[in-house]
Amino acid sequence: MKEQRHLPALRAHIETLLSKGWIISNRSPLTLQNGQRCYLVSHGMLISDSISRVA
Repeated sequence: MKEQRHLPALRAHIETLLSKGWIISNRSPLTLQNGQRCYLVSHGMLISDSISRVA
């Protein structure tokens, strides 16, 4: 079966983060959080935010 997902490398990296304890704190936009650290996925890029966007 042909892979139909977009950006498989980004998806694999996100799955690695999730396996290391990161959580999806928001789905729109996709936001990953681990304590006070926060990553936002925007236009196919994983962007680090030094301050958590989630209250």
